[in-house]
Amino acid sequence: MLKKLKENLIESFKTVRPLILIVLLLSLIIPIKTSILISFIISSILLILGCSLFTFGADLSMVVIGNKIGKDLVKSKKVWLILLVSFIIGTVVTIAEPDLLVLAEQITSISNFTLIITISLGVGFCMLLASTRSLLGLDLNKILIISFILIFILMVFVPNDFIPVAFDSGGVTTGTISIPFIITLGIGLVSSRVDKKAKEDSFGLVALASTGPILMVLLLGLFNNSNNAMTFDNSIYVNFSYFNYLIQLKNCLESVLLAILPILIIFLIYYAITKNINKHELHKIILGILITIIGLTMFLVATNVGFLNMGYFIGEHFASTNLKILLIPLVMVLSFFIAIAEPAVIILIEQVEEFTGGSIPKNILRFALALGVSIAAGLSIYRIYAGIHFIYYLAFGYGLAILLTCFIPKVFTAIAFDAGGATGGSLTTGFLLPIAIGACYAVGGNIYSEAFGLASMVSLIPIITIEFVGLIYQLKLSLESRIEMLDDTIIDYDWRANND
Repeated sequence: MLKKLKENLIESFKTVRPLILIVLLLSLIIPIKTSILISFIISSILLILGCSLFTFGADLSMVVIGNKIGKDLVKSKKVWLILLVSFIIGTVVTIAEPDLLVLAEQITSISNFTLIITISLGVGFCMLLASTRSLLGLDLNKILIISFILIFILMVFVPNDFIPVAFDSGGVTTGTISIPFIITLGIGLVSSRVDKKAKEDSFGLVALASTGPILMVLLLGLFNNSNNAMTFDNSIYVNFSYFNYLIQLKNCLESVLLAILPILIIFLIYYAITKNINKHELHKIILGILITIIGLTMFLVATNVGFLNMGYFIGEHFASTNLKILLIPLVMVLSFFIAIAEPAVIILIEQVEEFTGGSIPKNILRFALALGVSIAAGLSIYRIYAGIHFIYYLAFGYGLAILLTCFIPKVFTAIAFDAGGATGGSLTTGFLLPIAIGACYAVGGNIYSEAFGLASMVSLIPIITIEFVGLIYQLKLSLESRIEMLDDTIIDYDWRANND
């Protein structure tokens, strides 16, 4: 156990290290307030410890619970039960997703509870749909196309301010907690099938889980009074005090307990019904839940105090000076290193490499994903400066992504959209988004329609980069098959020549 905890500490440090080094270098160039810099350093230590404990605790508890429930669901062969539990699991694990908790804290115009429940129900409904697709082998491309047609129709009737928020919601809901649950469930469901497509259909659940929140938040926007624009409160970024740590400790602990409670209830019900857990496992799961609560609380405190403030300060400072153009390459570098070390991305890439038998090296996939995230972050800052409407980005991006599905193997469609769902990690919402908000505030833009949308862009562009990897993979296979046919022709020709 201690070895695993040490590994998690190293991984967490690797994730945050580039960001810390870049911020420390910036502190030598720009006048960062001493209190904000000290808070950032303290928060970095808390974040590394919190993320390590959270991941360690989740491995002991959440992942074990997900594995056991998934396997028993498949064994039961009761379709109604599988669909019901898929909906419940999709909903409750999203409530506890740290990326979502960080995003909700920054959307000051909608109550955290309303937004989190709306998004979580969206994931739940789409998990139900995804499970149906896995069991029946439905075409993922068609489901995605229909889903995005509905999304773009709803956008016509929704206030503009809601649209970036809705897409950001889809970008952050699949992260450190939900990815292992969803992947495990997908593998378990397709294991009950014997057709050739079964293994391919283990991908795609993350992709579908990301569309539900977009639809649900757009529906929430329909009930909003379109005559009143959403208001934004920047006090969470600028009113810094060391007492914020104590205030956030109380608030975050309450939020974490409420988020973990549904998962704990499901586990207790499962244990009471099945008794499929021995005492040793039970003790490990309980210990894991306690460690998860401590780690997630530390993580959220660190993000909500040190990282939000530092990100906002950097964005506002650069955008309010003659050096504002330098913010674009700075954000691109930051986002590249954040993405390449994202735990949810690593989990997904390892599964892809295993599926393809190593024919697609994971280093290529990680680079393609990180490059996509980097481009997306740079475009997001450029959009703030240029005043380009978010809808144009969406129309072009998703249009290209859907077009590319016609030219790549279907499994790559699932892998690409899954990858997009895995890239919007905690540092995206906790550090990159505040940079965009600070920059937007400095240039006098509309925060909701111009700054928000970064998390969704970070999910969209990697879809396209992975699809291009799939296109190259398809061309490579076609070339190899032609060479094999050519070799066979040469052999046949030589055989006839010898017989003559």
